[in-house]
Amino acid sequence: MKFSKYIFLFTGALILVLLFRSFGLEVTINHIVKIGWDGFAIICSIFIISNIFLAYAWRVLINYPVEKGKFYKFVLARVAGDATSSINAMGAVAGEPLKAMYVRDLVPFRTGIATVVLDRLIHTISNVLMVLTGMLAGLFVFREQFMSNLAAFLGLLAFFIAMLVIGFRILRGHSNGVIIGIINNLPGFIRERFMNDSRREKIEKIDREISFIFSSRDNLNHFYISLALHYFSIVISCSLEIFLIVKYISPYAGFTFLEALFVYIFGFIATSALFFVPANVGTSEGSYSIALKILGYDPVIGLSVGIIRRFRTFVWAGIGIALLFYAGLIKKDIKIDEDTNKI
Repeated sequence: MKFSKYIFLFTGALILVLLFRSFGLEVTINHIVKIGWDGFAIICSIFIISNIFLAYAWRVLINYPVEKGKFYKFVLARVAGDATSSINAMGAVAGEPLKAMYVRDLVPFRTGIATVVLDRLIHTISNVLMVLTGMLAGLFVFREQFMSNLAAFLGLLAFFIAMLVIGFRILRGHSNGVIIGIINNLPGFIRERFMNDSRREKIEKIDREISFIFSSRDNLNHFYISLALHYFSIVISCSLEIFLIVKYISPYAGFTFLEALFVYIFGFIATSALFFVPANVGTSEGSYSIALKILGYDPVIGLSVGIIRRFRTFVWAGIGIALLFYAGLIKKDIKIDEDTNKI
């Protein structure tokens, strides 16, 4: 696995080098200079606004009394936990327990873990909605292919609705718990290797926390609120970020917010498909270049968009890692006592 990771990293770096050789490093540097420190600060600030909404999307899932003045800790936990995803797309999974650990003084660790699992599920559903949004934006961006794009959009929409209905029935129908239900369907040799009575008991506790959100209509409304916050905060903030970058670089290009939405989702789909490339090196920059070329703009702007967004990622990843260090969560072996809620 480590060898393949290096191969993929080398491939991504090679793509990035080819992009610089094709477009020229000097052009990208000029674009960065055009944005300046003030523009870069504005672009970075969009990220924290987005994370405030995402933190609240997580908070509404937690059925536990928390002081109102402590909401900032959920924002910090969000920033700190998501710092791992800047290293690799798969790192987002590893970052989920860190969020629960970060707020362990406010929320029992078991409750925190259960809600971050739900939060990740909601994030996945939101990603599918973003793909649908990209296809919907394509209907208006590429009007000459309206009917074929409409048919594809309606087909994917029907599939998504069917999967959502089935998923809700599964979630509400597992009286013994969703995670336990999945584990029970695994081959026997896998269950015997990884499961024991202690682990099963802990998973059952987490399952009870997860099932609570689907136990009534009022609780289910929290699920919908969280989904809406996930979807709109990510779509609006990321599209706005790309829109501002392009406007700073080429203010008279006529670039629209709808086109920025298309560029973001095009890049999102491309990098999701190529998730195995560490940190999406080369793939994100290449996808933005392709998307802008499709829209009729200079593809070199796409390279600059990718580089500037990567700089923003470095800034917030550094902040997130600093928060993890401050909280004492970067250790080789971290264990939480569920009774005392302490490391």
